[in-house]
Amino acid sequence: MFIRRVRKKDHQTGTTYFYHQLVESYRTPKGPRQRTLLNLGKLDLEPKQLKGLANRIEEILTGQRPAFPIDQEMEKQAL
Repeated sequence: MFIRRVRKKDHQTGTTYFYHQLVESYRTPKGPRQRTLLNLGKLDLEPKQLKGLANRIEEILTGQRPAFPIDQEMEKQAL
């Protein structure tokens, strides 16, 4: 799983907005595909923190305990 940054542009005002999606990669007979699992909206995290957030969300979904101490801000975003 990974978090994808998506850009949307309001064509009336010209304003560009960014939001995030939790995406899962999987393989089919026709090749690799990606499926959006969750729309996360706007996140106030640095790009290097997004992988950690994706891993934490995956741990929560699969019922795993975190292997390392979790930053409280990231934990709040994951829940």
